[in-house]
Amino acid sequence: MLLRHAIVLSLALPAGLTAQSPTLTVTLQTTTPRVRSTGLLADGKFVGLMRSGFPLRLHYRLELWKVRRSWFDQFVREVSWDVVARNDPLADDFVLLRPGGGRSLTRYATPEELAAALEIPYTVTVRPEASGAGSGRYYFVARLEVTTLNDTDLRELSSWLSGDVGPAVSGEGNFGAALARGAQRVLVRLAGLPRLQLEARSPTIRIDGR
Repeated sequence: MLLRHAIVLSLALPAGLTAQSPTLTVTLQTTTPRVRSTGLLADGKFVGLMRSGFPLRLHYRLELWKVRRSWFDQFVREVSWDVVARNDPLADDFVLLRPGGGRSLTRYATPEELAAALEIPYTVTVRPEASGAGSGRYYFVARLEVTTLNDTDLRELSSWLSGDVGPAVSGEGNFGAALARGAQRVLVRLAGLPRLQLEARSPTIRIDGR
């Protein structure tokens, strides 16, 4: 799968960002899907979280489904990827970590620039022809979950994006520490920090057998 491309929170809407509802869309270039999210930072909540030390994890999942006349549609395959956005208080800017060759890391001076970068579509090289499921009608379902990360989560996810395996996953780390991090994540979620889940479906396409 390739891609191209006790804390006080300040949740005021940043200047230059206009309030709009977050959306997720899946469009098609012939049979190739393009996944795009918009308005993720529009209400200022996630910008406030980043400025308060909570990096954001954007987990994307794209599923390929085949239409069936009877019973349920058939799940064919899926791909997923993660994007991390955080505020660097020393540089007074925002950092965006994307998957891909070379571990793409980009800095943005303002929330508006970061918001624009998050809206760049991902073209995903998963197509019905390569699925081995034969001719028929297909569609894609995209899902996006935006959550907060602590610093340890960010380091482990950064290592994962660069091809390394975190010590807690490989078994080399301290199991008690891993449990403590898990408890911390639960506490963060119980604290009422915002989470966002979006879903979108593409148009149906017809693939003929050869």
